[in-house]
Amino acid sequence: MRSAAAAGALEVPAEVRDAVAGVPEIGALDQVFMLLTVDVQGRVDVCLLSRTEVEATASSLRVVVAGTKARRNLRVTGRATFVAVAGDAAYYLALRVVRVLEEAGAIGAVLEVERALRDGLGVELHPACFRVEEKLAAEERWDRTRRLLERLVSEDVDL
Repeated sequence: MRSAAAAGALEVPAEVRDAVAGVPEIGALDQVFMLLTVDVQGRVDVCLLSRTEVEATASSLRVVVAGTKARRNLRVTGRATFVAVAGDAAYYLALRVVRVLEEAGAIGAVLEVERALRDGLGVELHPACFRVEEKLAAEERWDRTRRLLERLVSEDVDL
């Protein structure tokens, strides 16, 4: 089931913007998004993100990443791939780091889209999901995430 086609060069597809929009509801199943990074030896590392950690504009993603390997890889290679599922397709965004800032064991990064691919054959897909539990807000420090995302909008910090 592989039919990849360009989905708007240098744009975040509307389906991806819709998928990451909003706030997860406590008790609901919510999509988990994959942020793939590569270390200097070429090994792929996977970082799972929730909607609380991702914001989309027409041409970029703002993400907050707490994972040690993903933070290091983003700083060293400046590249990542974001994976989202929406409807009958998977979307793969090849990204380049354009801005980054750090706060208390996490980084906020602005990632510009270099390539966007849509992969689907018109059959319904179901994304990986997690149950949104109340304790996640404290354990994953959603307050820090919100601050970093707000700072990414207002500050111009280079890598």
